[in-house]
Amino acid sequence: MNKEKVSIISIIVNILLSALKLGVGFLINSIALISDGIHSFLDIISSIISYLGIRIAKKPVDEKHPYGYYVAEALAGLGVTILLIVSAIWIVYEGINQIINQEIVKLSIWGFIVVIISIIANEILARLKFKYGKKEESLALIADAEHSRADALSSIGVLIGLALVNFFIIADGLIAIIIGLYILYESYNVGRTTTDNLLGVKDEKTEKIIQKICQDKNIPVSELKTRKIGPATFAELTIKLQTDLKVDQAEKISKNLQEELLNKIAILKQVVIQIESHNIKQGTIRPRFGKKFGFRGKFEKIGPSKKGYRIIIPLKNNKIYQDFGAPQYLLIDKQNDKVIQKEIINNPHFSPQHGHGVRLVKSVQPDEIMTKTIGDGAKQKLKELNIKVKIIGDNVSLKDLKF
Repeated sequence: MNKEKVSIISIIVNILLSALKLGVGFLINSIALISDGIHSFLDIISSIISYLGIRIAKKPVDEKHPYGYYVAEALAGLGVTILLIVSAIWIVYEGINQIINQEIVKLSIWGFIVVIISIIANEILARLKFKYGKKEESLALIADAEHSRADALSSIGVLIGLALVNFFIIADGLIAIIIGLYILYESYNVGRTTTDNLLGVKDEKTEKIIQKICQDKNIPVSELKTRKIGPATFAELTIKLQTDLKVDQAEKISKNLQEELLNKIAILKQVVIQIESHNIKQGTIRPRFGKKFGFRGKFEKIGPSKKGYRIIIPLKNNKIYQDFGAPQYLLIDKQNDKVIQKEIINNPHFSPQHGHGVRLVKSVQPDEIMTKTIGDGAKQKLKELNIKVKIIGDNVSLKDLKF
């Protein structure tokens, strides 16, 4: 079982419940039961929105969305909250109308049966959604769980109203109003959480875990920032190490810390570590399918600042080099299909034995590499870095390429 399957189950159950409540509600003329049926119908829509949010959030990162689509779940949660508010206002309005008109409710055993079935089904759904929503940090599913819990409680209200209506004619309308006001209250709580998430609220729980892990490893943390986006958390921290440590030792400590943070904190999708004492920055991103790719090094800058979509081509003596690791590269930045920057840069890491193309890539940050040949190892690293590799023919020259 996962959050997607829970959403699908919720859609099916709410279709059945909505049809039952509305049918019996109109049959016995119960505004509270009809209101509850409308609420269940909105549950169908909210479950569909939750399902779509969960599906979209699972899409991998791309050029336009380097932090992924995690925010889609928060947006779905916001959509569910809006539906909750609309249903609450409608229920209060119908309850007031019932009190003013004092419409007679026809008692029926079927009304009681439908309401009892609804209470049990919605409470089971709510618990399932809360369980998997919290387990997988899904705001959309948690918001939908609140919707199901509100539906279960509103059904309890309807049951009480049906039991009292013979003794108190406006009981049905009063219960409907109470249900609507309760749903408004729950909408406020859910809406506040989803809004905070959309605004980039910090993840206090994850920060405490990070602090604890660093403390256990005797690594002082001078600054820690987190941002929660949907079911994912991104972290940046600055640590202090002994100044007499060599750079490679400091990098090893930083890398081990990254691995431990990502392995122990499932919600953490990206962590960037700044080593204050060595002026080193190192980070790791956890991609969709579990592999990790990293970047590290001193604040080394090669070539001009990036402007738009960046392409690099390996060169030697102003001609396309036969391999990916080259002494020079033609750097091209494009925006809206127009070249806005073009420059030849030198590769300071190049040697005849080792081209060090991947090392240069980490400093230049291209989106695409055009090359005649590339080794399998380098190709795999570039794939993990989400960099496109285009192989060009041996007879192709610079003037043949169009940008």
